[in-house]
Amino acid sequence: MEHTVEYVNHYFEGDLEGTSYLHEALKDFLAKENKENAFAVYTVFFDCFRIKLEGGSFIDLLDALLAYEEHSSVLLEKQRDHLVHSVNVFILGLSIYAQNAPFRKAFEDKLCKPYDGAQSSPAAEFLYRWGMAALLHDIGYPIEIIHNQFKSFISFIGNTDGKKGADPFLDYFHFDTFDSISEVLFKSAFTKKFTDSLPAGVVPDPLKPTHLLAYNFHSSLGVPFNAVRDAIIKFLPSMQKNSFVDHGYYSAIILLKWYGYLIQRSGMSADVLYNPILDSAGAIFLHNYYRNGLMKPPFSLGVLSVTSHPIGFLLILCDELQEWNRTAYGSKDKKRVLAEASEIEIGDGLLRLHYITTGGIMDENFGANKAAFLRNVLSMSDIFPEKVKITQTTQSDIEIKRPDNITPRPLLSNLEAMAKMTHDNYNKKREADGQPVEYPTWEELPDTLKYSNVRQARGVFAKLTLCGLFVSDEELPEREEVMGFTPEQIEMLALEEHDKWMSERLANGWTLGAKRDAVAKTTPYLIPYASLTEEIKDYDRDAVRNVFPMLAELGLRVYRTA
Repeated sequence: MEHTVEYVNHYFEGDLEGTSYLHEALKDFLAKENKENAFAVYTVFFDCFRIKLEGGSFIDLLDALLAYEEHSSVLLEKQRDHLVHSVNVFILGLSIYAQNAPFRKAFEDKLCKPYDGAQSSPAAEFLYRWGMAALLHDIGYPIEIIHNQFKSFISFIGNTDGKKGADPFLDYFHFDTFDSISEVLFKSAFTKKFTDSLPAGVVPDPLKPTHLLAYNFHSSLGVPFNAVRDAIIKFLPSMQKNSFVDHGYYSAIILLKWYGYLIQRSGMSADVLYNPILDSAGAIFLHNYYRNGLMKPPFSLGVLSVTSHPIGFLLILCDELQEWNRTAYGSKDKKRVLAEASEIEIGDGLLRLHYITTGGIMDENFGANKAAFLRNVLSMSDIFPEKVKITQTTQSDIEIKRPDNITPRPLLSNLEAMAKMTHDNYNKKREADGQPVEYPTWEELPDTLKYSNVRQARGVFAKLTLCGLFVSDEELPEREEVMGFTPEQIEMLALEEHDKWMSERLANGWTLGAKRDAVAKTTPYLIPYASLTEEIKDYDRDAVRNVFPMLAELGLRVYRTA
């Protein structure tokens, strides 16, 4: 990720005593994003905060998750890596905290209200809460994998007559045992400070994770405690009825269950469970449940504000954005073009993220759909009031960057500039003809039209070659310099330009229509050059005439080959 090492270094410049090994592990991961370096981040993080259980540790959960992901894909259509993904989510959140003052303020303000017992610096407290949420938000994913395998296999063996399948679901004889924190100490002694602080009418079972999650949502989001407690308790039968699994639900319960047991065995204060760990677990459950549960009746909450649940807000944001370098395991995901890397810029008011691919073209609406999803779930203007821009590698990007052993280096290195100049020249021609300019800037162009300009720029070399010419970025006194095409060459090359334009349009799904419409991909000009009006032919002629002025503006010269 472009800038991310800088952002992570910035974060660790703060008051974070004892985290130098974690900083180094993150830098190693950013240098090479693989499973081994991801495991190192987990191990160092857990060591920093002494997160271990007698006879095992949270790393055991990661081992199980990795094994399920790698070996269960034969029955699944959609499934991608969650180990490297979670570390990238963690890093993205650290970057936002380091670079975005509105988020830091929201977190610190919230920290001082319900969590006023924190003794560490805000940056250290954030590292703890965010690390627990980001690194462990998918630990319940094996349960979702098992359910999807079961459902897929039953569908495979049962759907012989084309009728509706059996719709199996996971059930439990004693789910209450799973939804409980083992009592090591005497319950009332362990929970007394927490229960004494509860407001009137709020009576959660302090050793029942679903109750604690309900309390977290009540205190942070303002939903009635009894109503949200009942909704969470009914969430399991709702998942079973609708034949799906929300791994965030299980991940949150696992975190509270394991950590509640751990702190009793270790002698840590119960405040650790009921303050930072509950905050992290609440965020983990929220990352799916907010949009799928709390935004729907009977709660009907609006977009989530960062001031309501900063860690939950951040986890939804970072989990949705983190799409690069994720190994595909599912059969359908293996066929998709997935992001390999990203370029990111984060500031106090802006977020720019560009997904990069080299082996194919992502859906042209991918970035726009991401931005729309985030706007529909999160109050993005809380921390990014200036701009949120999410884009992806497009056909024109691939064309600009693809290797070319034929085109001369001076043209290849100026390809993008030439494409933009081609667009500007087209706009000037339309203005001169009294026609409206649909896309004043290069950035506003749909990618199919950008690609057309890139294709035209790449064609400059072929045009010159056809006419016995070549381009150079050096002055060549021994060669005859040429200042323009002849009228005959212009007409010949204009016809060729139109034919190539037609081939490109047809290949990209354009059809003949009564009027030009870039959205519907229709144009009345998908006809032979000879059938065009002189006015329209002039657009092809101008594309040829503009070659020499464009090359001159780039400091390039044209010479005869002989």
